[in-house]
Amino acid sequence: MVYQPCRTMVQQCVIASSLALSCLWSTSILARTCPVYNFSESVMQGATLSAPNRRVGTVTLELEKGLLQPQLEAFITTQFPVDTIDWRVSPHYQWPATFTLQAPNAQEVLERLITPYQFAVTFYANRSAVISYRYSSSEAL
Repeated sequence: MVYQPCRTMVQQCVIASSLALSCLWSTSILARTCPVYNFSESVMQGATLSAPNRRVGTVTLELEKGLLQPQLEAFITTQFPVDTIDWRVSPHYQWPATFTLQAPNAQEVLERLITPYQFAVTFYANRSAVISYRYSSSEAL
């Protein structure tokens, strides 16, 4: 399960409202177009990471027999705008054999990989991700 925190939605609303207000500001009334909003470089880099895979149509992950943690971390850092990963599950999980996972996008490959292990991945706006165990609401009580 891939989580996007609700803080991301709040940030999107703030950006949208600031763009709308910049068009309504008194100095912009006489302007013919709205000012250009420059997103930070890190956000733009994150947007270009998965662009080559979208053109091809499929994302492929080659898994080798061995520890799951380094393989999963390498996939997340190359396919998503993530610099830091907080691994909150056991580091001893093993992948049993050489295997190739393919899906239309990176998020679906990640879902197929983490579902059998009952992991959850949460992405944050500060370019970090947390890998933890997935709990259902009945198990949490």
